[in-house]
Amino acid sequence: MKPGKDIYPINGSEFFCKFNLTGPGAGSGPAEINFTKSAVVTFELEENFFEPFASASVTVNNPFDFIENTVFTRGDGRDKFKITLFNNLDTRPKDEIKLEYDFVIANESNSVSKTDRSNNFKTYTLIEENYFKLNEKIPYGKRYGGGGRGGPAVAIGDIIQEILEEVIGPGCIDEENWEPGDMVIDNFPEYIIPPISFRYSDLIKYLLRIYYFIDGDLSCQGFLTFDRVKKKYQLRPISKIFGENSKLTQETFGVGDLTNMQNIGDSPDNPIDEKIPTNEYTNALKSTNFTTPMVTYSNEFFTNYSIATTDRELGIEVKKLMTIKDVKEAWTKSFVDVFKYVGGKPEPFLPLNQSKSEIFKPFILPYKKEHVKHIAKAQMVSNLTFFNLQLAIDNIGDTARKPGKFIDVFKRNKEEEIVDKKLLGRWFVTKVRHLFNKDKYYNVMSCIKTCTGPGMKVKDVS
Repeated sequence: MKPGKDIYPINGSEFFCKFNLTGPGAGSGPAEINFTKSAVVTFELEENFFEPFASASVTVNNPFDFIENTVFTRGDGRDKFKITLFNNLDTRPKDEIKLEYDFVIANESNSVSKTDRSNNFKTYTLIEENYFKLNEKIPYGKRYGGGGRGGPAVAIGDIIQEILEEVIGPGCIDEENWEPGDMVIDNFPEYIIPPISFRYSDLIKYLLRIYYFIDGDLSCQGFLTFDRVKKKYQLRPISKIFGENSKLTQETFGVGDLTNMQNIGDSPDNPIDEKIPTNEYTNALKSTNFTTPMVTYSNEFFTNYSIATTDRELGIEVKKLMTIKDVKEAWTKSFVDVFKYVGGKPEPFLPLNQSKSEIFKPFILPYKKEHVKHIAKAQMVSNLTFFNLQLAIDNIGDTARKPGKFIDVFKRNKEEEIVDKKLLGRWFVTKVRHLFNKDKYYNVMSCIKTCTGPGMKVKDVS
């Protein structure tokens, strides 16, 4: 292997790595530093399904205060740190495997040697530049929504789109994957007036909490995500994402060593008689942290709701009781039955605390009772989905991995020791950490699962 410009050995392969710091110069005018990979001690980047903006940290060599003598960081958003990473030998399209982000330095710290100034280090905490823009305070008097009494009803998703295009710029929305939702601002308040202390990011988080999408008998929360291939933001209800699990399944992991590839169909854990394609057994699931919800989760998240709102016209408080039973059947249909397990039907995993069946959590919002009902139901659906079976995977790094996708876990060998069947099946990826340490790169993936199945295989049915 002959490394070229910006090409370095990582995990025994060739990676393109570029770390670029720009900011005001220590003298006059702007300045920049292009760090070589050898100057980068550690680098960590996190992509989270629940946060549309990536975060990162990087530790670099700083001999004799070289950085301070070149770039004068101010912490005002003008200090930019751009990273680009991908496996140069990977044959997949570069857009699919490229980790490329424009960051702003949020914080920095120094490690200074008292005896050897050539052994100094600097660590930067990084946030996405777009998040930095959205972290500005909203101007006083700014409002979003229908424009007052008698004005047009405006969907929450449309307001979020307006904010993003206003702050980040036109063209940042993936129109094909943008669902405005069914929650509209058509009553008190007739429009959204952000509090004085609110930043754009605060307003978006609030709007996402009251967003819902009616999908049959379900109400579902929407999730704002960033597609780093398209470089656009998406807003989709979680039911639609799960409904497309076949299309969104990214890779497959096997439990144990594969010693009998030709005949894996005789075990009740593997009810399918076929050869496993090459791409399905390249990833061995060796280092995992598999957990099931504890009783505290059951008490806190898998609970009934007592919904309260105020009818402005009648001047009375309206209360409604909502139980898990009200959504269980519809939730099972959209978040369990969508998985087509070979050999039988998947079963929902719901650790419900029956002793708490008569206890209700208060849920109060200043909107119409129908809106509040759907918002509460959407939150209940999210709790059933995300506070469920959980799995953390440590594996050799792959820059193509991202949250919002699915993975399959299966038993590679019928003669392998007994494994917890709750581990097998299709998982939804909620978080991916990309960790680089010198010439090593690995991922930590966080996943959730809503059901248990009769076997290891999931049959993709379009």
